[in-house]
Amino acid sequence: MLRELSRRPGRCLALLGLLYAAALALFIYGFLLTRVHLDQRNPDPPWAPPGSGGESGAAAARPQAPYDRVVWLMIDALRYDMVVADGRYMCSPQQAVCHQGHMPFLSALARRQDAARAFMFVSDAPTTTTQRLKALATGGLPSFFDISNSFTAGAVSDDNLMDQLAAAGKHMAFLGDTTWGQLFPRQWAWSRPYPCFNVKDLHTVDDGVWEHLLPALRAPNGSSDAANASLPAWDGLLVAHYLGVDHCGHSHGVGSEEMADKLRQMDGHVRQVVGALLDQAGPGGAHQRTLLLVSGDHGQTLGGDHGGGSPEEVDSALVAVDMGALHEAGGLLEHSTESGRNAVAPIEVFVAAPAACRTRCDCGVERNQCMPDLPQTDLTPTLAALLGVPMPFGNLGKLSAELWQLTATRDSASSGSSSGPAGKEWQSGLAGAVLANARQVQRYLLTYAATSGASFSRAATAHLEALYAVAVAPTADVASQIASCYAYLAAAAEVARQQWTQFNEPAMLAGLSLFAAALALHAAVARHSWSGGSSAPGSGRGSVSSSVTEQLVARVGRWRLPVPTLRACLAKAALAHCLGIFSFFYLLNEGKTVCGLVAAACLALALATARAARAAGQPLRKVVVLGVMALRCNAMMAVLGVAHHTGQGFWARLTVHDPQPEGDVERGWHGKLARMKDIGGMVLARAGVYRLPPAALVVGQHVLLCTLPLVALALLTDRLQRGGKRGGLQRLLALAAFASVAAYQHAEDAAARGLLPQGTSLAQLVGAHLWPLLPGELAARAHALTSTVVAPVLAAWPEAGVLGGRLVALPLSTLLPHATYAVGGAAAVLWVAQVAARQLRGAAAATAAAQLLLAAVLQVSDRQAPLILLLALLEVAAIARLLARRARLLPSAAGVGGEAGVLLALVAAQLFYATGHLCEFAGLQYTAGFIGSEDFHLLRSASLMALNTFGGFALALLALPAVVQYAVEDAGEGAAAGAAGGGGDAAAAAAGTGTTKGKRSPAKRGRGKGGGSAASPQTSALRAALLTAGLVRAAAAFCAALSAGVQRRHLYAWALFAPRFAFEACFLAVADLLLAGTAALAA
Repeated sequence: MLRELSRRPGRCLALLGLLYAAALALFIYGFLLTRVHLDQRNPDPPWAPPGSGGESGAAAARPQAPYDRVVWLMIDALRYDMVVADGRYMCSPQQAVCHQGHMPFLSALARRQDAARAFMFVSDAPTTTTQRLKALATGGLPSFFDISNSFTAGAVSDDNLMDQLAAAGKHMAFLGDTTWGQLFPRQWAWSRPYPCFNVKDLHTVDDGVWEHLLPALRAPNGSSDAANASLPAWDGLLVAHYLGVDHCGHSHGVGSEEMADKLRQMDGHVRQVVGALLDQAGPGGAHQRTLLLVSGDHGQTLGGDHGGGSPEEVDSALVAVDMGALHEAGGLLEHSTESGRNAVAPIEVFVAAPAACRTRCDCGVERNQCMPDLPQTDLTPTLAALLGVPMPFGNLGKLSAELWQLTATRDSASSGSSSGPAGKEWQSGLAGAVLANARQVQRYLLTYAATSGASFSRAATAHLEALYAVAVAPTADVASQIASCYAYLAAAAEVARQQWTQFNEPAMLAGLSLFAAALALHAAVARHSWSGGSSAPGSGRGSVSSSVTEQLVARVGRWRLPVPTLRACLAKAALAHCLGIFSFFYLLNEGKTVCGLVAAACLALALATARAARAAGQPLRKVVVLGVMALRCNAMMAVLGVAHHTGQGFWARLTVHDPQPEGDVERGWHGKLARMKDIGGMVLARAGVYRLPPAALVVGQHVLLCTLPLVALALLTDRLQRGGKRGGLQRLLALAAFASVAAYQHAEDAAARGLLPQGTSLAQLVGAHLWPLLPGELAARAHALTSTVVAPVLAAWPEAGVLGGRLVALPLSTLLPHATYAVGGAAAVLWVAQVAARQLRGAAAATAAAQLLLAAVLQVSDRQAPLILLLALLEVAAIARLLARRARLLPSAAGVGGEAGVLLALVAAQLFYATGHLCEFAGLQYTAGFIGSEDFHLLRSASLMALNTFGGFALALLALPAVVQYAVEDAGEGAAAGAAGGGGDAAAAAAGTGTTKGKRSPAKRGRGKGGGSAASPQTSALRAALLTAGLVRAAAAFCAALSAGVQRRHLYAWALFAPRFAFEACFLAVADLLLAGTAALAA
């Protein structure tokens, strides 16, 4: 059976792919559980009389809600240090512009202890907007466990704050991000939603929010002026969700001028909002009892990414302002940040993390913050209590004592004393609210534990019941009761987190067992293809490398060094790549580590080739040159392309928080390309062209670093197919696609440098920028020639003029990418037709497909991609030549396929990291989904992002047939030469290669004819290569799944190990599809 499977690698890989898919499905079913959702609603008010035993106390008079309205300005992806610069985070020296200090008004407002409170607003992973809004509305514990709903924006079915406000008769409104309307479609009295996915659009959403925000604040009871008569009244909650900061981070990075401008704009908006609220915050004013919240929903890395669980992603800022208290304190006048006439009693006796740390700047786990932490889930019950509505039924957050204390500043200001009735009422109100909070959490946990499929340990249940009994026990000591309630709420949240992490371990074990069985079958088939799949001499018994090694050791025994075989070195490199997935620190630096493993494999190949050449009496110069070439290309890819993991702060947080690492994920001209710019500048300076105008230098840098590598890629990939059966039209279309990519990159760089206006069309480029550069006589001749050519076409086909006018009027940023897609699509259609007609097969078909894929990948990648991919092509070329040279010097080339498979599988992983990607959701390059369009379309944008993410990985695997063909054919020439010279050993074969130089070998003459013994070595080697490459990727996926399962309770399981498993599963799917398709092309 193994022989039959190894002879049909396409069917074998398809069968193994199905087994792997089934195994992954089983494992995922047990690993990513969905929490049980309860449809119940909490009917109890957010207050229970102290000493009531936790009962609602319907007979007691309910106190008035502290606030009538909440205005929530949510600035998406607002980092903590954009508001508070306290040493928790530091600007990186690599940043072109420091992102701190651009919101002076909000920063000053955060320090106003007489009317405001500020916090580090800490979220859970995943740090995506949809999941954050769900957590803020429900108070539930968000996690990857509910990953099926993490990135969808369907209506929230759980009890939530919006439902409770609507049931209480509040008329809510939101402006901005349309996600609010998707999550809560029926709760809003009115809204002004805007699409949220176009990350290149920095202003449309923000400008739309601002257009309606001030009129809504100035007329909360309905607009009376004609311009805003469409804005109805609102009360309860008004949300204004800005997206510009988030989009700016994705498009330009945090350390950019665009980000600084956007932060200053947001700071100006906050200032004007505060002014508008203060105008009506006096006694009897509409906003006297209004709470202003300014917050982010999550943070972002220096590269503008988010989605994971690193400190930069989960840490945001929250500033809460009591408008009545601010008005009483004198409005926007400066006040002491430590104490004032409106200070109230301290709350150290109630809360484990006292607010006194603000003055010492030793808040937080690492004691280096000026603002204490506030988990996002704690805001939900706090807002419910402050607005006087029931807390959501499934809430697991605890009411914030500091935010509740903020209400006392207004009361003490009005009474003029903190020791009178107003100074005591807030303590009694806090006790009643936290009692209601404890009662709600206890009811939810008891209900959840009684549902099918959910269970709590008896010890945990008994512990919670004991804490709850103490919390609700009648007592006259208000401070003691508050402390007991907080102790219960903290314990309940911890027990709930443990409950949510209950895995279906039998399903996980079944999936891993099936995966292991499929992997063992895969390994057996791959080993058979290496050893028994070839009829070459010496391969019929055992491993080919064994006999080869014995000969080499006998001939180079004078070296007296125990040198491992090439196969052993490659096996160790692949094993290190797989087993490293279990290591936390390996994953943090995986990009550079994979580059190091590829370098080690290339070095082992070069040394093995050098040993064979020395044993055969051949010179080592070419081997040394090829080895150095591979290693230098590898090193440049690691330096220029590999991005640091955003989790550099993970392990630092486990010890002592150092200044923020410089090596965060940075892309664009402020990141890795900064080094490339320096290189380009040095080259231009050495050439003596630094005296040219700045625009010429900018263009020269781009040509050197982007255009020339792109042209080299186009010409080299075209040369690789010379002599094949590819049609001339397909070749022309492929080259046209590369030309379109080059033009697009030039236009985008010119627009980014200010040399071209944003949105310049082709007509504007030619008419306003290029045409005036022509001399008058030449311009006249060009105009006459254009008229001569175009006029007959327009006369015969008038519609062409209309179509042409529309095309030339499109912005270059839209026209050129669509030209690439259209031209590349046409070439792909021709490729499919040739493959279907069996005119293009094997390595030639795979190389043609790789060229078309390369053009598409370059179109959706950053501007450093051409240079990175050119270095990768040169590295693969050096590997192919080393394999070929070694195969010529050995008695048999039977092992070259397996060796090529291991090397190219590692190079595929290297290309993923070298193109600036990371195995985390924050490492996705979201801007790729908007290349060629300013709008978000699910299928198109997702396809472009997938192409950007996995394109480099796929290119390396598509190069496998060409590498194997080159190595085996070269070895065939060496064998033919040796036979002609009558030599039986490697030295005679090597000496005989010179006699047949320039002649086509029997292997070449028999290529593509599908028969004959000459094609057998190449076919066997390709089978071994495909099966081995698939084995390496499957082994990595198995280790990723096993690592995620074993470390499922690790501190950073959902921030690091689970995303790594998700990406490795995608790698396996891509590899199986490509390798099976390649095997079908070679059949």
